[in-house]
Amino acid sequence: MQTIENILNGRSAFLKGAGGDRQAAEQRRDLIMAIQQDYPAFEVFRDSVHGMGGSGAPDGSGKSLDVAPVTEANVLLECMQQHELVKLDKGCIQFNGSEARRFMTGGWLEELAWLAAMEAGADEASFSQLVGWDVDGYSGENEIDLIFRRNDKLGFVSCKALRSSLQSGDRKHRARMMDAVHEADNLADHFGQPGERVGVLVTTDLFDEQRGEARYQTLLGKAAILDVRVIPLEDIRWDRLVNAMQYLMDH
Repeated sequence: MQTIENILNGRSAFLKGAGGDRQAAEQRRDLIMAIQQDYPAFEVFRDSVHGMGGSGAPDGSGKSLDVAPVTEANVLLECMQQHELVKLDKGCIQFNGSEARRFMTGGWLEELAWLAAMEAGADEASFSQLVGWDVDGYSGENEIDLIFRRNDKLGFVSCKALRSSLQSGDRKHRARMMDAVHEADNLADHFGQPGERVGVLVTTDLFDEQRGEARYQTLLGKAAILDVRVIPLEDIRWDRLVNAMQYLMDH
């Protein structure tokens, strides 16, 4: 039977290391599910802690982060403490090491994508996976946020944990999403074959429900031209995300 590794080997590429810790992702499934159910609440919590550099307040005043009035933040805080990702030190919330910081600032999204891919029927999948390559005497490596296999076909997903709200004048935010689309397309060109799909999972709300139109039409138009499936915040909820992963596998 084909594996991700031997398929890549046939494409002048190879796996470097085992990728992300799948057992750890399974063990914190409850936290990952809590985040995807209310990403904006997690976003506020994460940005507050991240902005404090792990302790103190963003303005350097040394005040602790007060999450008590926010029910969602309290639930997330309790769950994160159970998984030993954050700790309280004299009333201040701190990341509990580099692995906790990695998870909080985007690793959780890669783990969510992996869980959804396996639920969608992938035969094999890996996240945070380094892939090396040798082509025409040149060599290098890429980190792929999610690579999966169904039967003898591969699929690739780039995961970007960005702000949930897209502001009309925020060029940096828009540029990062456009870069993500091109990055995903490059993965398909470099490691993929005809008939294999690639997607971008981004935690930004890209559809204006009141107006009934896309918030960033240029992005979605470019993605359509490049045949990159954009999976926005609206589709991060579990059932919709699993369906999106199934689409990548079946089309």
